[in-house]
Amino acid sequence: MPHLPTYWVLLADGHHARLLEGARPFDKLHGVDGGVIEPEQAHHFAREIGSDHPGRSYSSADDRRSAIEPKQDPQKAEERRFAEVLAQRLDAAAREGRYDRLIIAAPPAMLGEIRTVLGASARAKLTNAIDRDLVKLPADELSKVLLTAIGF
Repeated sequence: MPHLPTYWVLLADGHHARLLEGARPFDKLHGVDGGVIEPEQAHHFAREIGSDHPGRSYSSADDRRSAIEPKQDPQKAEERRFAEVLAQRLDAAAREGRYDRLIIAAPPAMLGEIRTVLGASARAKLTNAIDRDLVKLPADELSKVLLTAIGF
């Protein structure tokens, strides 16, 4: 009997991720190491990230003060860090040979973040990238979406 390749399926958005393992036809997917991955600091609103008040500075022309805006959106920076954590985990598992093929499903912005930081080992096993948020999709519907994505 031929060996069926082991698929890892990462379903992610900026605040949640599910990591599943199984083989085609994806009807018996189960969670890898618990299955759910949360960011270290799960903030859902930009106001929850950083300090309560922005920094202030004096104007060089007079003695007025104004707020200093952060150089980047704190929520986007947190999503970037989460994408890096996910990519590191996928790459380490790929180097250990824990899976044969990888499918990533995420909204376009998050998918782009993950693909940018994905290591060479995981990138070599990436077979499909789906630009949809499937994190909360029930398991019975997930199988059909995954089979369609890989062309079966």
